[in-house]
Amino acid sequence: MELFNRQTSRRNFLKTGAALAAAPAMATAVGTRAVGQSAQSLRVGVLRAPAAGVIEIGRTIGAYEAEGLNFAPVLFDSASGPKIIQALGGDSIDLSFVNTTAALLALAQGAVPLKMISVPTDPSQLFALIGKSDIESVQGLRGKKVAATEGTALHYFLARVLTKYGMSFSDIEFVNLPAPQGQAAFVAGQVDAVVPSVNGRFYLMSTDKTAREVFTHKDFGADPNPQNFINYDLFVTTEKVVNTQADNLKKFLAAYHGKAVPYLKDAGTREKAISSITEYINTAQKNPTDPTIMSQIIDNSGFYDRNEVRQVMSSPDLREAMEYQIKFFTDLRKISKTPNLDNAIVTDLV
Repeated sequence: MELFNRQTSRRNFLKTGAALAAAPAMATAVGTRAVGQSAQSLRVGVLRAPAAGVIEIGRTIGAYEAEGLNFAPVLFDSASGPKIIQALGGDSIDLSFVNTTAALLALAQGAVPLKMISVPTDPSQLFALIGKSDIESVQGLRGKKVAATEGTALHYFLARVLTKYGMSFSDIEFVNLPAPQGQAAFVAGQVDAVVPSVNGRFYLMSTDKTAREVFTHKDFGADPNPQNFINYDLFVTTEKVVNTQADNLKKFLAAYHGKAVPYLKDAGTREKAISSITEYINTAQKNPTDPTIMSQIIDNSGFYDRNEVRQVMSSPDLREAMEYQIKFFTDLRKISKTPNLDNAIVTDLV
């Protein structure tokens, strides 16, 4: 099983990315300027996810305007990290956020000159493997159908869980599905277990009486083979955008980390911020959440102000987590070329 087809050429990758990105970007950019605006606009790809909700808070409180940024969000109704990166490679957007897994696999493929410029959040503690009530352990997954989204943090989480117990994908029947479809398949009994989205985890556990958490983040620290698991979300762009819009990138990050995140963390505005994020995510959401669940998600995620994110970007933890993941996929023969992290990590924009 290959996470990405190694035979895909750069030309075909970018061509596919442009086609995938153009339709959602043109059709679903809401409350924003058109995508093909002036060169001074920063086109930011967003999803219905907590980090995007914080990006939206920045817009509603005037953070980008205060920085002098012509901010143009482009909403993707349904996309995963690889599709976002294809959109970057196809020049449909200038900036977005993806998990570390998607970024590293794209770097290894070499199709897009990707740059990792900041960390919007750390959702690592929110990942979980959900199974039916009769599955009492990871070992109980042998021969079972398990759904996750290939090439994403959810896929990497599942791979790490299996490896911890001396298992591999050959021990299960892996079903590659986008998170919403995987969750629906689980509810319908078409798969035995699923690694859901963050919101999907709470939704399944509160609505499906047959669901149980087979493995959560805290279990990485338990026997057998105690280990750490870190998988940051990353703000990613391309070399071209860094070279041509560095000032706009700095303005965006100043607004996000310097204004939007503090608005979320401030006791006086936190409740309103969480309500706004909940409303943002629930728009066109098949698995709606509520402020109570969203508060749990926020509490277990790392959202960083400017000083905090500078520490994260310069911390050895970031690079070590990436190097561990690179080695992990190299050992599994999922990547054959080691990404150049020195070239990909940009620390002077925050």
